[in-house]
Amino acid sequence: MMETIRKDVVIIGGGPAGLAAALELYRRDIKDIVLIERDETLGGILNQCIHDGFGLIRFGETLTGPEYASRFIQDIRKVNLPVHSGAMVVDLTRDKEVTVASREGWLKYQAKAVILAMGCRERTRGALSIPGSRPAGIYT
Repeated sequence: MMETIRKDVVIIGGGPAGLAAALELYRRDIKDIVLIERDETLGGILNQCIHDGFGLIRFGETLTGPEYASRFIQDIRKVNLPVHSGAMVVDLTRDKEVTVASREGWLKYQAKAVILAMGCRERTRGALSIPGSRPAGIYT
């Protein structure tokens, strides 16, 4: 039987929204948080955005996506917020029970609140293994 871990907040997604939410909660003295990220590294879509233009408002300088993500990740590490990367949420109930599959095995969290910050993912047709040529005039 799986032990249930109680948390004030479970954040699903370690991209810009999840990282910002975690840091803002921490700043507001809500520290019983866990952040769950499916990929091996935090940062989400920012890791693909190699152009600059990020960070001007928040950090006062223009940064690439990975640089911007790195600033958030450093802040997460400074406050020692627990992060499960390489972990996938497989179930979320109406009662805010979150079941996670990870290298450590199955984890179950009971949260007072759950933040869904899964964001977006840019992937090419090739990366999704969709055969054929690119259709004209069809937008997703």
